[in-house]
Amino acid sequence: MDFTTLLIVAYFGLLAINLRKRWGILDGPWLFFFRAFFPNWKFYHGISQAPRLYVRGQTAPGAWTDWRLVYPRLTRRGWHLVHNPAVNLALTHQNLVDHLANDINDLPDGADIRERVTYQLVSRLAQQAIAGACWGNQPMIAQEPVHPLLAFQFEVRMELPEGQRSELMLQSPAITTWN
Repeated sequence: MDFTTLLIVAYFGLLAINLRKRWGILDGPWLFFFRAFFPNWKFYHGISQAPRLYVRGQTAPGAWTDWRLVYPRLTRRGWHLVHNPAVNLALTHQNLVDHLANDINDLPDGADIRERVTYQLVSRLAQQAIAGACWGNQPMIAQEPVHPLLAFQFEVRMELPEGQRSELMLQSPAITTWN
């Protein structure tokens, strides 16, 4: 057994031991770490609303851009069957938005979503998208990046696949960027 396999087995063993400490109930913060190893399999369910990330930027005091969709729609190529790191990264980002939507739904009364790691990661993703980051050579948003970026905001909306109907799930406060 090589060292990497040994580390992975030790990691899962440690998680299993910590999950079993509570009288056999598989619940708690350690369960959150298991999610990193499994994709979101909700695409097997019927067609329903899915979370979408929208972002906007502030270029001057009071001057906000329109909301822009951050959604992975990359050109398909034959060689992507073998090697597609940009597509995998884009789908990982969408999976992160899915996990944030699940965390919002599972949030106990009185809890603040901004304390969750998924919120902080999506916030960073939104900032990168509005500033012009790319998945490989494909921009994260279709419009031009915002420069200078003074602040940004993001929304998580539940939408049908064709964007026919949209329901606001979360809107972040204006987040000031460091220049």
